This record gives sequence, structure tokens and C-alpha cells, in this order.
Amino acid sequence: MKKTTANSVAAVAASLALSAFAADMRIDLKGDIDAEQAVATEVVPVLYFQATRRPSGLADELRVYDGDGKAVPYVVRQSMVRVVSAEREWRLLSMVSAAETNGELVVEAEWPDGVPAPDTILSLKVSTPLTDFDERVAVLGDDAPIAEGEIYDRRKFADVRKDELPINASFRRRLKLVFSKPVSDVAAKDYEKTTAEDAAGAAVGATTRRKFSERAFRVDSVSVSVPKEVVSFEPESPWEMRLCDTPHFDAKAKKTYIDFDAAYMPVCGFSLNVKDRNFSRTVRLLARANAGWRQLASGKISSIELPGEKSSSLSLKLPGEIREGVLRIEVDDMDNPQLEYSDHPMTLLVKRYDAVFIAKPGEKYSLAVEKGAERPRYDSQILDYLLKTRNLSRLHAEGARDCGTLESHEPAAVWMWNPVAIASTVAFIVLAALAFLLFRTSGGSAGRS
Repeated sequence: MKKTTANSVAAVAASLALSAFAADMRIDLKGDIDAEQAVATEVVPVLYFQATRRPSGLADELRVYDGDGKAVPYVVRQSMVRVVSAEREWRLLSMVSAAETNGELVVEAEWPDGVPAPDTILSLKVSTPLTDFDERVAVLGDDAPIAEGEIYDRRKFADVRKDELPINASFRRRLKLVFSKPVSDVAAKDYEKTTAEDAAGAAVGATTRRKFSERAFRVDSVSVSVPKEVVSFEPESPWEMRLCDTPHFDAKAKKTYIDFDAAYMPVCGFSLNVKDRNFSRTVRLLARANAGWRQLASGKISSIELPGEKSSSLSLKLPGEIREGVLRIEVDDMDNPQLEYSDHPMTLLVKRYDAVFIAKPGEKYSLAVEKGAERPRYDSQILDYLLKTRNLSRLHAEGARDCGTLESHEPAAVWMWNPVAIASTVAFIVLAALAFLLFRTSGGSAGRS
């Protein structure tokens, strides 16, 4: 009787042990924030492999938990990176005066009132309705020269016009522009020549028209360009995951196949790591469909190293993304020798996605997969806020691989974590100890009998 009881207790303990080790897992998130705010953390590839193998697996089973084990509302959206670029912004100056002095046109213009002053002025632009002109311009700020150059319109001879002058000087509120006409014979000859002909049509001489240097110049407006910082958010580059699946050569079909578990990750391309040179192959990406395969994409890979020609193209990028359970790469070798691949024959490109949620300072958070769970439903207003928020602080998955070689689908820092798992583990330890005592008692009794 005692032995039977001991066996029963041992069976329960084993069952609870399996329950504990099959329990949901989590990946702890690390990072500091100083206020309650929306944060982002990457949905690392290992989470896809932990989820149930179905199209909605991770979408249904992913959870964000706080330190107390409470689920936190979240959205999943494509990972974006903040990009800062420098552009030019034009500002129209206010015309103060325009006067002719000693045959030169002098124009004064100033920075408009109420507009924040920049640190630097990059260039200056002069607007005039005139055509066919050539003017030298000296730019002064606080009566000190800061730039000099030429503006012109030469469309009589070619479609050429220049109305901008580089400055790249520190900010000056008021600028003085001095326009001087080119009056030298050398300058005048560069513009236009007219030829007088006799009755027979033979050229008898040529004279130079000095139209450019004899006409008064006119300025309608003066503008300056200043630096402007432009912030945009663009999709982050995909993960590059090296896979170790072994290529299989089908001699009858004259094709090489590489089958691999894609775990419904968002695949956006791949590349083949081939040691050979001087080859070209047609490749296809296929997905398992019932008893066969269906084609998703096709293209060519090649590597040429010959005299006068050197090129390499070993990647195939998809126009979007695909999410499939099992994928196959098919290489059409035809009658060519089979290619030699590296130890990691292919690199998979996986689009990056973030889980975005509201985090509080000092709180601990984790990403978890609950197998068999249904898709969570949250307040639409919170979800809309999380979808549109930009420039997020980031929390990072502790110890989880985000790229590199995918030899094992087990995460590097994954812990059994929920109350059921903890209770199962404790119960296993207690029941295992009880089973040991019962077995020992039963054995002792048998020995005495």
C-alpha cells in the first residue's frame, strides 16, 4: 500500500515537474527611464520560435508583464530609427535701402523682426527680373567683408543662370550688398558679338556689344539660407540571421534545397554564403503548402571574378515581408557543378518589430510568450497613442540574441516565471521529497518483513 502511494506521489511529482518546465517563459527587459512614458523594446527572433507554430502564434501569445506579473497593454509596430539630417531653410530679408554710389548699386537688407536668429548664414540669393546680366557682388556685415562673388544670367548663349552666392559666415542682422558692373573689354567680349556683313554676305568686321555693362541693375528681393535640422523616423535595417541548415543536392532534379524553420518571422530577404566564384544560378523562395511547395519569389545570384569583370550579387530581397512556418530555398544548378557553401549556408533578413507600451520609472518589465493564449484586447485610445508616438526610449532584451548564428532556438536569458510555473516547481520539490520518504519507508518495511 505504501509502495503504491509512493508511486502515485512520484507520478504526480513528475507530472508537475513537466508542467513546470513546459510553463511560459519570459525575457527580462533592461533600461532606465525617468518618467512615465511610452517605450519600445525589440521583439527578438527567439520569441517567434517560442510561440505556437501557427500564423497568429506570436501575435496571440506575446505579452508584456510588469514586476508584479500584471499584463501591460502594448502594440507591435515596425522598428523605426531616428534620423537627423541638415537642410537649408530660406529666409526673406527686409529691404532697408537701395542707392547708386560711384556707379555701384548698394543695397541694405536686414533679418526680419521676431524671427529667431540662427548661428550661421550659409548663402545669399538675389532676385531680379532682369535677364542677360553679369554682376559682381560684395557682401558686408557690420561693414566687414564676409563674401564676394558673381551672379549672372547667360541664357542668350546657354541655359545658365546663377543667383546664389555662398557665404557660410556667422550671423549678421544687417547685410550690405555692393553690385559692381563688369566694364572691361575682356569681360564684355564674353557676352555677345554682332557681325556686320556687306551685300555679298561676306563678313567685313565685328563689333562687341556691351549691353551687360551699360544697363542699370535691379534687385527685387534678397534672401539668405540658414541651417535647419530635420528629424525623421525611418525603418530600421533588418536582422541578419545566419542559419546552419544543411543544403541538400538532388542529383535527379539538378537542384539544391535548403529547408528551414521560419517560425512565422517577418522575412524580407536572404543571401546565400557561397565559396565558389564564376557562377550564376536561378534561386527561388518556396513555402510549404499541404503536400507540396508554392513559390513566393525568384531571382538570380551570381559571383564573377574574371579579367575585366568583377561582380557579386548573392542576395534576394523581397518587395515586402512574408510570414511562413517552413521555407525552402531552391537553387537551380542545371548541369553546372554543385556549389560549395560555407558552414552557415544562408543569411536570413528579418524585419524588425517593436513592442511599445507605457512604462513607469523604477518598474521591471519582461516580454513573455503564453502558448495557446488568445490575442489580447485593449482600449483603442491607448493603442492609438502607442501607434503614433515617436522618439521613444528603449528597453533592451537582456541576454537574448538579436542577430548572429541561429543554431538553437533557446533564448540565452529565459526564465520560468509565472505563478503556475513557480507553484508547480515548489510542489514538485515537496512531492519529490515526500515520494523519497515513502519509498524509503516502504523499502524499510519490506526489509523487516
